[in-house]
Amino acid sequence: MGLYRGLTPAVIGSAASWGGFFILYEELKRKILHRKMRLAETSLGSVSSSGGETHVSSIDATVRSKEIQSTQQPTVQLGPMEHFAASCMAGACLVALTNPLWLIKTRLQLQNSRLQEQVEKSKSIKPPYKGLTHAAYTIVKEEGFLALYKGSIPALMLVSHGGIQFVSYEFLKSKFARPEWKKSSGRNSGTITERLKDSFGYLVMGATSKFVASTTTYPIQVIKSRLQQRSQVVELSEISGEIIVSKREYSGVLDCVGKILKNEGIGGFFKGCLTNAIRVAPSAAITFVVYEWVLDMLSDR
Repeated sequence: MGLYRGLTPAVIGSAASWGGFFILYEELKRKILHRKMRLAETSLGSVSSSGGETHVSSIDATVRSKEIQSTQQPTVQLGPMEHFAASCMAGACLVALTNPLWLIKTRLQLQNSRLQEQVEKSKSIKPPYKGLTHAAYTIVKEEGFLALYKGSIPALMLVSHGGIQFVSYEFLKSKFARPEWKKSSGRNSGTITERLKDSFGYLVMGATSKFVASTTTYPIQVIKSRLQQRSQVVELSEISGEIIVSKREYSGVLDCVGKILKNEGIGGFFKGCLTNAIRVAPSAAITFVVYEWVLDMLSDR
């Protein structure tokens, strides 16, 4: 079961992160778009009301103003920076909620329970975590409540991950998405084969955007994981094969960056990058297909 360590906090954290993220992201986009449309309407109103210098009747001016508003209002859209801002704000709001879950997940995944049990009696080491609740209780007891928020600074920096991902996805969708994809994604439109074929485009765009974002922000993820890991680590020596107890303590982000550069070089920031990309790309692809399907279902009602 070693391959499934940290599964419980990972599932809870993913559900809370993705669910809350999409809700906040769409709401923020709606607010920004509404504000942008109001500004556009205000500017159009000011242009139409400054008709004192033109030689047209008031009726013609009113009709022309309405025609301009009706033709220009639908063209108001959000740009890449606005998508990025909405995504970053949504991600920042969720850091306070999910950081303890990701910290516990990281510690459960990094601990080697068998090695710790072998040396627990002979050496004064901390016992391994037995699960989600035991880990949370032990961390608060030994390190204090604020220990659950270790790595929150790089976690806040990682909100750019969601921003890059959604900007990439919106860009790909604007360039490559075809109108018939949206039309054939309803419940009763097209055969199953046609709907699967149309969904393939969203699968590719979702996986590509996740790969770009994951690779770009991976060094921050490494720093966050190092800060969140348990200070006392039991591991096998690569040279002698003996069980050793080492301490890895970082005083902050800068200290962590300096030690990684000193001991491991630039490559230390990208350890496991390819494995991580292979892990997250398929899940992101499925997530974005479901995301578009749910949006279509809600817009039809």
